[in-house]
Amino acid sequence: MTGVAAPLITVVIPAYNAEKTLAETLQSVSSQSYDKLEILVVDDGSRDRTFDLARDYSLTDHRVRVLRQENGGVARARNHGIEDARGLYIAPVDADDLWHPRKIELQLEALGKFPDGRGVAYNWYAAIDENGIIFGHSRPVLHQGTIFEPLLRENFIGNGSTPLMPRADILRCGGYDASLRDNGAEGCEDLKLYLSLAETLPFVLVPDFLTGYRFTKGNMSSNAYRMLKSHALVMAPIITRYPQFTRDIQTAEFNTARWYFKKAFLGNDFAQVKQLAPMMVRKYSSRLVVHGVQQGWRQAKRVLRTAKRALGKSSARPKIRLGSAPLPQPGTAFSDRFAATPARETISLTSSRMVDNE
Repeated sequence: MTGVAAPLITVVIPAYNAEKTLAETLQSVSSQSYDKLEILVVDDGSRDRTFDLARDYSLTDHRVRVLRQENGGVARARNHGIEDARGLYIAPVDADDLWHPRKIELQLEALGKFPDGRGVAYNWYAAIDENGIIFGHSRPVLHQGTIFEPLLRENFIGNGSTPLMPRADILRCGGYDASLRDNGAEGCEDLKLYLSLAETLPFVLVPDFLTGYRFTKGNMSSNAYRMLKSHALVMAPIITRYPQFTRDIQTAEFNTARWYFKKAFLGNDFAQVKQLAPMMVRKYSSRLVVHGVQQGWRQAKRVLRTAKRALGKSSARPKIRLGSAPLPQPGTAFSDRFAATPARETISLTSSRMVDNE
C-alpha cells in the first residue's frame, strides 16, 4: 500500500477544558485494534485539569504525548499536533468524541485500494449525547472516489473526528484554517480542509457507524450563527474558482441554515431561533416558500400512501438497503455497539432517526 507494512498513524486530540470527557476519548483511542499509533493530546490553554489528566494517562500508555499551547482555537491545536506528528497518516478526534475499536484498522484497510494508499478514508457516525447515549445517526451516503462536488452540496462527513488523512497532503493544503476563528467564524475548518483534499485526492468509505459524535449545547456546532458565517467564508473563494457550482453552494447554505433553525427550534433554544429567523426570512424568503410547498407535497404523498396501505392497496416502493452494518439504536450507549456482538440490522435510507449533516 505505502511501502510500509504497518504505517505509524498519528492521532491528534485538540483539548480545551475537556476534563469531563477526555479520559473516555483517550480510552477509545488506546483500545484501537490497530495499535501502531502515536497519540498527541494538544492542550489548548485549558483552565481545568485537562493537561494533568492527559499527562497522567500518558504514564499508562506510552504512545500518548501531551503538547501545550496558549489558547488559539481548535484549528491551531490540530495544526500543532500535525506539525509535531511522526505518522504517515493523521486521524483527528475531538476530546469529547468516541471511536469504535476497529475504526483505524478498517480505514487503513480501505485505503489499500489506492496506489501507495494515498487517499482519505471516512465512515458514518452515530450521534450521541452528553452521556454517550445514541439518539440518531448520519445519513448513510455512499460517496467514494472523486467527491468534491457532492461535498460542496452536503458535508456528509459531518464532523472533525472521522477521517484518516495523509499527513503530507494535509500540510500541502495548509492544514486547518485558523483565520476563521480570528474572523469570529470558527466552525467549518474541517469542511474547508476536506474540500481542499477532495480537489486532488480520492475518498473511500468504510460503510459503518464508527464515530460517536457528541452533540452538546456548549460545543462549537451549537452556535448556529457563527457556523453559518464560517460556512459562507469557506464557500466564497470556491464560488470564485468554480462559478458553475454557485447554485449548488447556495442550496447547501440554505439547507445548512434550515438544519440549524430546526435543531434550535426542536431543542427549545429560542435565543438561536430569534437570531436565525429574521436572517432566514431576509436571505431565503423565496427558497422558504418553495421548500414549504415541497414539504406540503411530500406530506400529502405520505398521507396518501398511508391511506392506500390501510385499504390494502400499498404502492410503497421497497426500501433501499445498504450492507449489513448494525444500525445505531436510539437509547443505547455507543459503547454497546462493540461491548458485545449485537444482532445485525440492515440499514435503511428511510430511517426516521437520521441526523442531517451540518
